[in-house]
Amino acid sequence: MNNKTFTLTLDEITEIVNQVVTTKTFNPEIIDENELSKRLNISKVTLGKYRKEGTIPFIKIGRTVRYNYPKVIKDRNKK
Repeated sequence: MNNKTFTLTLDEITEIVNQVVTTKTFNPEIIDENELSKRLNISKVTLGKYRKEGTIPFIKIGRTVRYNYPKVIKDRNKK
């Protein structure tokens, strides 16, 4: 096992965290209705219609609805 130890200053750790948090490549897999409607350029009403028709996959936990973005895109491209 090749364990390596690194020592970082508080400033270096802060910089790393800031880069991770502010990166534009951050792409969460599970998103809410607001984010999905923006990404697909459709209204939330249309999104609700698709959800009700079963056209778009979603996850419901209690009253909270979330979408697995890669799965939405994959299913959408099949049609």
